[in-house]
Amino acid sequence: MSELKLSSFVLFVSDVAKSKEFYTSVLNQEVTMDINSINVGFKSGLAIWDKKYATNVIFENQNVNKSDNTNLEIYFETNALDEVFKKVSDMNVNILHGIKTQPWQQRVFRFYDPDNFIIEAAETMEEVIKRLSKEGMTVDAIAEKTFMPKEVVQAMLG
Repeated sequence: MSELKLSSFVLFVSDVAKSKEFYTSVLNQEVTMDINSINVGFKSGLAIWDKKYATNVIFENQNVNKSDNTNLEIYFETNALDEVFKKVSDMNVNILHGIKTQPWQQRVFRFYDPDNFIIEAAETMEEVIKRLSKEGMTVDAIAEKTFMPKEVVQAMLG
């Protein structure tokens, strides 16, 4: 099986701008990704995500019992998402949702660890960009669809 690589810990925050300012100014964290000021990634592996937006994306319109453990997501990436999903499914792990495509076109699924922390397994954004390119999308279209800067898309495509 392909490696499932820990990519980051994601904190769901009430004010992304305020949290971004805190982590950059107080803790000197370097921003490596900022998707529409909804999701911000730092070089250290820490990420912050707008809590309201994250809750809507993850739980959609489900009426679920959201414990305090829904304020944190442990994020893994893989180049073999379908294989990882099958393994997790075969092990009778409590799956939050099956593989679905996020608004930025990344395929993901989420499940719970034994303490009900959310774990996300996702294809890498490089895989997303390559997949969209193979489907015939232009660099500009991919950048718009993935919320990624055009330069990043070009770099990932080589």
